[in-house]
Amino acid sequence: MLLRFESLKKIGDIYINPRNYKIMPLFLRDWRDLLSLDEKTYGIYAKTIYNPKERFLIKSKEDEQKALKLVGLYNELLKDPTKFCHKEYYEYQLKVKQFDGLPFANGWVGSKVVLVGEAPGRKGCGYTGICFYRDASGMLLRKALFSLGINPDLVYITNVVKCNPPENKLKGFDNRELSLLKKELEILRPKTIFTLGRTAEKALKRIGFDAVYLRHPAWYVRRGLREPNDEMLEEYEVIRKSLNITK
Repeated sequence: MLLRFESLKKIGDIYINPRNYKIMPLFLRDWRDLLSLDEKTYGIYAKTIYNPKERFLIKSKEDEQKALKLVGLYNELLKDPTKFCHKEYYEYQLKVKQFDGLPFANGWVGSKVVLVGEAPGRKGCGYTGICFYRDASGMLLRKALFSLGINPDLVYITNVVKCNPPENKLKGFDNRELSLLKKELEILRPKTIFTLGRTAEKALKRIGFDAVYLRHPAWYVRRGLREPNDEMLEEYEVIRKSLNITK
């Protein structure tokens, strides 16, 4: 479950996980080349450093201690899924996934920033196990962050609901989901939490965490966006400012 930073390989301006590739790409310059890789040729996880067996990036001993606690939480979810997920969500998740285990979270555990979405998507996290990855809203989020100078693999991303609701139609959440999310955030203790969508905003308020609201990437996707526009980049600029990244 742990991914050590020193095991990554830097090609051009980006980091890759060599274990994620069926065939290593011959040439990568920047994130645009990375996101243009063909899944059938290079592998489903080629555009991220994460996979279901390597979810938590660590750079230090402090990171490792946090990551091991997160692994413990993940194992609690695996041991008793319906303790933390609605039964109908869990049963649907089993139908759509193409990986061992269940969705949980992924990212650098030492990041100052945590992004919290609503729930795994059927063609994205529900399918791959990696949050905001592969589906339209996930790839739009990645493009927006890269465009702002933020590597999306170097923040921590999670969801309120850990199992994909049937047909992506979230009917709600309760203390099952909130109890797991609360423990997760108490381990991470980030500088800033950003909620992607109103559902996540509501959840964070209920468990007593301050957060900054951002519109969910799906809001932009529903309006026909596939590449980040000025409006989206202006809204998400607050993430870059929180990380103190200069353009």
